[in-house]
Formats: sequence, structure tokens, C-alpha cells
Amino acid sequence: MPTKLGVHVLRAAANLGDYIQAGPAVIKLVGDWGLAQNIPEDILVIGRKHQADYDAQLQKASGKTPLEAAQQFVQDQLGTYQSNPRITYWEGHNEPIWNTDEEMGWYAQLEVERMRLMADLGLKCVIGNFATGTPDLALWPAFFPALRATRQYQAILGLHEYSCPWMWWMTGKYQLDPDADQGDEGWTTLRYRKVYRQHLIPKGLGDVPLVITECGIDPLVNPKPPGVETGGTWRQLGGFWARHDNEPNKADYYFRQLVWYDKELQKDDYVIGATIFTWGSFGRPWSDFDVAGTDVAQELIMHTQADPAKPFVYGEPGGEDEKPRGHPRAQYKRTYVLLPPNADATWTRAVVEGAWDEKHYTIGSSADDAGIGDLDVRCVIAVNPQKWPGPLSLEDFYKQYYPGVEYKPITAATPAELAEKLASK
Repeated sequence: MPTKLGVHVLRAAANLGDYIQAGPAVIKLVGDWGLAQNIPEDILVIGRKHQADYDAQLQKASGKTPLEAAQQFVQDQLGTYQSNPRITYWEGHNEPIWNTDEEMGWYAQLEVERMRLMADLGLKCVIGNFATGTPDLALWPAFFPALRATRQYQAILGLHEYSCPWMWWMTGKYQLDPDADQGDEGWTTLRYRKVYRQHLIPKGLGDVPLVITECGIDPLVNPKPPGVETGGTWRQLGGFWARHDNEPNKADYYFRQLVWYDKELQKDDYVIGATIFTWGSFGRPWSDFDVAGTDVAQELIMHTQADPAKPFVYGEPGGEDEKPRGHPRAQYKRTYVLLPPNADATWTRAVVEGAWDEKHYTIGSSADDAGIGDLDVRCVIAVNPQKWPGPLSLEDFYKQYYPGVEYKPITAATPAELAEKLASK
């Protein structure tokens, strides 16, 4: 299958041109942006400029609104954008850290404003750019406003995924707890699957394109397995791999770990690619990660030549011009009174009598209609749920097929009792 690997580039270095010509999925340039002129148009190029004097957390702490923060950031980087017209996609703040819904909500709005400002310049955004293992999975709903705006502005979600001392550590059965098993997901690498499956896909956001904008082996990632105290980069793990895994060739072993990661990425259509950190550097500590001029680089070139990446088209595999169906024009709170299959018109009139004037609930008898929709708030008031047939209870039905629904059962012996209970809610 076509590779989804690419590289993160700090500076031009040995054999980079050969790798680019082989056809990687994505190239990320941090500093040496002029290299973009020599990259074919069908390869996604992402730019990032380090903003040394402030980060997103400082902007928020200083009292800036999301709009003010976005305006400051875009204005401070405008000269770089204008000097490098080949680069259409630009990252924002790197690895912001948020701990509450309020903080994440502020950052989501900053990214919405940045997308809008960049669109006015004819540019596009890679949003999020969260560090390995972050944010906490429970915070993702607060970032939904930014994710929803990706469709309008053709933006991409960016995440970092590292592990140590192997790329697959903390995925599947490779856990501290020998009885634990994360299946085809992970806590650091392949964590993106948790994000999409638990949050994005259930909310109709599963088509948001994703780039892992940094990946590899990083000694700062924890926890590590027993017996590995400090870890290291791929250059520093040769002795450990030789002793523990009987793998004496650290370059080849690291390359095979990257191929493992590539094969996992290929299973998910929404993943555009991942950039290996790094090709080219300016000395330590980044030189410890550098693959330029090594056997890793040579093997990556051959791997890419054998299966070049698909040309980048926003919105693949559905296609750039495919219009999403079923998305609301604007967010609203929906409460659906779900009547059981045997309810007649007297029960419908009871709902109208008890709740229509003040609450305007939606009324129906389709469990699917009650649960479906890309809405932040979907509440189902299930009338006499015990009367629904099937192997699943109605509550379990929503947990399995429509996660995120707020389920409220209500029991009433007569339509009059139902009207009374709804009126008192």
C-alpha cells in the first residue's frame, strides 16, 4: 500500500532530495522553508515557525481573547508566510498544554479565528498540534468547535506521537500491566485512534484529516517498561535492543519499527501521513534523533520508492468536492420524546399537552431518529422503554450505537400520567 510516512526537516541534509523524489506523504519544514520550492506539488508541505517570545498559555494568561491571540500570532508570522508561497499549510502554537474544558474551549476558539484569518490570506491551517499523550481524552469535546470549522477552511488536525523504547510500546499488549491489552490502540503511538473512536467519529467528525506532525522514539515519553530507566533516541538504544531483543543493527531495527507504524497508519483513511522527527538538525539534542546520512535514511528512501504515497488531495478518500450530509446548519440542543412502538395518537397528544407550549420537544417513535445527528446535545426521553423489543435494552442500544446520547427513561401507565410527568420536568 502507498506509504504514509514523511519527515520533519530542521535543515537541508544528506539525501533529503532523494527521499523527496521517492514520493513521501508529507514534508514538514521548520526553519528551512525555502526547500519547499523543490518539493513536487502533489506532496503535502507543512510549515512551522517557532514563536520564541510567547506561547498559547501565556497569551491566555495575559488576558487576550481568542481573536486577539490569533491576530497577534498571524501578524507576527505574516512575513514568513508571504516569503514562502509554496507552503499553504501552517501550524500554530506547538504542543499547547490545557487542563480544563474552559482552557481547551478558549484554545479551540483561537484556532477557529486563526483559520479564518489565514483563509483571508489564501492560506490553511494545521490545528491542535498537541504533544504526545495529550490532551486528556475527556477534554476533546471542548475542542469540537475548531474541528467543525476544518471543513469550511480545509484545515488538518495535527498530533504528535512518540514512544520509548519501541514505537509500539503502550500499544496493544505492550503495557506495564501484563494483563492489559489496548487492542489496536495505544496511549502514545496509535493514541489518535482513541480520539477518533471515542469522540470524533460519534460526533460526525471522523472525516477530519489527520497528520501526525512529529513521531519517533523520544526518551522523555513515560512510563517505560521495567529495566529501562532513561531510555534514549534510536541512536542511543542500540545496546538495549541488542541485549533485550537480539537486534544488533539499531538502524535497521528502528526502520522496521517505522514500517510497523506506517502499516498501522495505512489502515485509517482519515490519516494523511506522519513526519518522522527528524531529517537534518543543528546539533544536540536534535542530532540524537537525526536520520539524515544514516542507514535509516537509505532504507526509508527504498521503502518509499517501492510504494510512493498517494498525491495529496484534501478530503480524500471521499474527494475534495464531496459535500457532507446531515450536518446541522448551526448547533442546537435537541430533546426527543421517544414513544414505544405500540403507542397510539393519544400518547402523542399527551406529549403535546404536557410539554409543547414551553419546551417544544421533538416527538417520534424511531429510536434511530432520536439518537442520530452531529449535535453536541442529544437528549432522549424514553417513554416506557421496557416495551421496546430486542436483545438490547433501550439504554444499551444508545450506548452501543449512539454514544453521547443523554438517556432519560420515564414510565407512565396512562397518557394523562405522561402529560403530568412531562409538565413537571
